[in-house]
Order: sequence, then C-alpha cells, then structure tokens
Amino acid sequence: MVIGAGSAGRYGAKAAAKLGAKVGLVETGPFGGLCILKGCMPTKAYLRSSELIGLLKKAPEVGIYPGKQVGIRFDQIKQRKDKLIAEMADDAHKGIIRHPNITLLSGRARFLSDKEVQVGDARYAAEKFLIATGSRAIIPPIPGLQEAGYITSDEALELESLPESMVIIGGGVEGTEFGQFFARMGVRVTLLQRSERILSHEDEDVSEALAEFLRRDGIDLRTGVREVMIERDQEGEWISFEEHEKVQRVEAEVIMLTTGRTGNVEGLHLEAAGVKTHPLGIIANDYLQTTNPNIYAAGDVTGGAQIVNMATYEGDIAGTNMVQGPVRMADYRVFPRAVFSDPEFAKVGLSERDARERGIPVRVGKFPFSDLGKAIITDRTEGFVKIVADPQRGEILGAAVVGAEASNLIHQAAIAMHFRSTLEEYAKISHIHPSLAEIMLYLVDEMIGKE
Repeated sequence: MVIGAGSAGRYGAKAAAKLGAKVGLVETGPFGGLCILKGCMPTKAYLRSSELIGLLKKAPEVGIYPGKQVGIRFDQIKQRKDKLIAEMADDAHKGIIRHPNITLLSGRARFLSDKEVQVGDARYAAEKFLIATGSRAIIPPIPGLQEAGYITSDEALELESLPESMVIIGGGVEGTEFGQFFARMGVRVTLLQRSERILSHEDEDVSEALAEFLRRDGIDLRTGVREVMIERDQEGEWISFEEHEKVQRVEAEVIMLTTGRTGNVEGLHLEAAGVKTHPLGIIANDYLQTTNPNIYAAGDVTGGAQIVNMATYEGDIAGTNMVQGPVRMADYRVFPRAVFSDPEFAKVGLSERDARERGIPVRVGKFPFSDLGKAIITDRTEGFVKIVADPQRGEILGAAVVGAEASNLIHQAAIAMHFRSTLEEYAKISHIHPSLAEIMLYLVDEMIGKE
C-alpha cells in the first residue's frame, strides 16, 4: 500500500508493481502531487513569462528594440499555466490507472495498526506500506498574521489578478523565484529574510550574486530581519520589523509566506503503526525504512531536500525494497538541484561552505561567464562556475553554477561526479566552441595549470 500519489508515491508504486506486487495507491486528490499541481511545473510555467520580460529588457543591448512598454496579460499567463498543469496531471493519472498491478484508491488514509489502514469507510490490509504524503507550508507564529491574512505558494499560483504590492517573508528558493516573478510582473515587492543573506545555506558568493539579480529587478530586499509583526492603523495594514536594530515599516496589499515546508503527517495516526517522526517529517534510514521496518517513507514527507529528482529516486528505492526486502540503499552523493531565478543557480555535491564547515580539505576553482566567448557574444555574462575538488587526487567533489542555463550546465558536473572523474580526466573531454558548456572545461584547465 502506497499512501500519496505524488512523485515519490507514483514511482514507489510503479517500482513495486513492476516486480509483481499488487499495489494499492491512496490519494486524497486532486491527483498529481506537489510538483505537478503546486510546485515545479506551474512555477516554471510562470517563470518562463518573467524570463521573457528579462530578455526584452536586455534586447537593446544587442540592437533589438521591442518597444518602450511591454504588455502583460496575467490572465493569459495563468490560463496557460492551468491548461498545461491539467494536461500533465491527466497524463500522470492515466499512467497509474492503466497499470494492471496498481489500484487507485480515493480518500484519506489513516493507520489502524501496522498492518491495516482505513481509507474513507473501507479498511485495507497490506504486508508493506510506503508513506509518500509530501509536505505542507510552515506557518510561523507572527503576531497579527492570522488576522491580517496571508498566502503561501499554493494560493500565489491561484491569484486571478496581480496585486500592486507584496511582502514576501522568507528568502529561500520559493521566495527568490516568486519574488523575481512578481517583480517582473510589475508588483512592488519587498522581501524579508531573517538571516543576513538570502539562500543562507549556500556559498556567500552565490547568495550575493542572486541578491544582486533580485535588487536589479526592483525588489526591496531586507536581510537580518527580526521581530516581524503585522499592525493596523487608520492608514491601512503594515508589516513592521527590526532590521539591523532599526524598526522599519512597509505596507503591502498581499503578504506571502515562503518560510519552508514540513512533512505532511497530520491525520495519518502514525503512532498506531509504530512510525516515529522528527520536527520536519518521518524518520527513515538509508533503505527508506521508518522505525517500523515494514513501513517505508520517501520524498518530502521525510523532511529532506524536497526536490523532485530526490523524491522519485527515493520512491523507486522504497518500492523495490518493499518487495525484495531492504536490498537498495540511498546514496545522496550526486544530486543536482537548481533555483530557477534569472540568471539561474544550480549545484551538485559538496559546496565550498560545506567543505569549510565539515573541515574537509578541498581545492576550489572559479571562472566567470564574463571571460567566456559564448557568454560575451550572447550578452549573458553574469555569474560564474565553481568547482570543488579533492586536493590530492583531483576528484571532482562538487560544483556550482550561477548564470545562464545553470540548470542544464550543472549536469556536466553531475555526470563527472557519478563516474568519479578527476580534473585531469575531465580535461580530456572535447567541448563545442563556442558554447556555454565550455566554461566548465576552461575552469578545469585553469585548475590543473593547463595552458
């Protein structure tokens, strides 16, 4: 029995069914999961529109003048998104209901014991279970927030019209992507970040570069924010906060929370199944087993990295292990991820900051897009590529790309890391000239001292 038909759940169900198991797949609805319905796909559909606005603004630099005023039809942008998402959800649904070994069950699952669940009014018994119920937004205890009202990324994707102003609380991936999108749509955006940097878990130069991109799009970026509260007076609604020991106030038509997500475990009655949790989700080992070895968990519900390629990977492992026993272990060494800002940021493996904090000796190389021929002639010179390597063997341990097409370029490093390539070995790979991909080769050549 698989509980949750998002990315992890579907992959888990298919993996178990492929091995001959009869699988029940429980979904509360609507069908599709976070990625299709409220995450990756709708946000990237929106970001395509804001990306084109960015291109049009830069067009005069290459001799193209599209006009002084760019027309924005937000209703058309939303209609396009809704149509694409409906088609993707329908395609995913058909892929499940056509599978001979999978039975789709509609309703909310609740454990009655470690062998039985209730779905709606029906009870089902199973030998093994996979919990893949995804995540939900974390709502921080901000004074006045409930009275004032707010939206999360879920509601942001359903707005029928653009507000004049918006305060976004949280400078992680969601805050960065949505902040830039709404700013380019003409919304006056203020972004509040508790730490001193947006994307505070990333390297300092990455955070600084992306902060500059946001400010360039007109976002009022405030960092080091404390004591946030919502206040009302005769003039309207205000968000007050302390920034570097000074009290500030901003007004906004809409308050958006992008303060992270936590595993969606409410209502599952996990204690009846002997499944324990931590503050961000369900505890799972490297085989994706929970504290009950016959019950597995995969994807966002475990409180991990919350990226879809990890969810599908974990779902596949959990589905296999449910049928064959715990035979496959998860290996998180090579997992590329991206922030779809414009320009983009992507990384894989060990970062410079990770190495420093963990006391791992590394060699770090960095090369700017402004020195790359293809970037210069296409006017995409913002950003850089960075490689982290073992100082003795030269094995590539990690990479980061800030710049054009970073989400594509990072796969060069991911493939190299998968095969445990050294810098010397990577330098032997021929690259097309001129291309953005050459930036990785140029950096490698520089790191090994090749002229």
